[in-house]
Amino acid sequence: MAFLVYIMICVILPNLIWQVNCKNRTSLSHAVWTFVFMIYIALALYVAEIGSFWDMISYKKLMGSINTEPFAPGGFKPDVLNIIMFMPLGFLLPLNWSSFRSLRKVAITGLGFSALIEFFQLFNYRITDVDDLIMNTIGACVGYFIWTVFRRFVKNKRTIERIKAEPVKLIMIGILGVCFFYNWRFVDAMSL
Repeated sequence: MAFLVYIMICVILPNLIWQVNCKNRTSLSHAVWTFVFMIYIALALYVAEIGSFWDMISYKKLMGSINTEPFAPGGFKPDVLNIIMFMPLGFLLPLNWSSFRSLRKVAITGLGFSALIEFFQLFNYRITDVDDLIMNTIGACVGYFIWTVFRRFVKNKRTIERIKAEPVKLIMIGILGVCFFYNWRFVDAMSL
């Protein structure tokens, strides 16, 4: 539990500082959904167990392995879990940001977020897998299709966007927050 709280602080705090510095005046619903989006980013990074700057310093080399063979035997369950993990991304992007109300933008954002996760997993004894990229992107697209069904039942479809590509910046700041501020050894030492 301490690791989850720590990673949430590493994602949310830098994003909140950035939001305040941008002086982003927005509606209450946009602020709430943006906060939900930041929590989702933190949870996705927690589940994916990306490496941090401290891992790079400690190991001094890439420790993970790379699987470039698509649809290699490995089981149905990891693929389904990767799809489920990225469905909230595909739902939250168009829900809160009108500029992300196209399947193309959601798919590209899902692929980019997944690629960053896979890259940083190389520093943490994880396997970087092309199947994860494919399944995560499919998950983002499934989330988008769920949003298209959901939006028919919601009356207010307008959003206020003051920052261009805000969700992409939130993802990048979250990943950098984890990369530079998350040191699992610190939490491990505190729990002893």
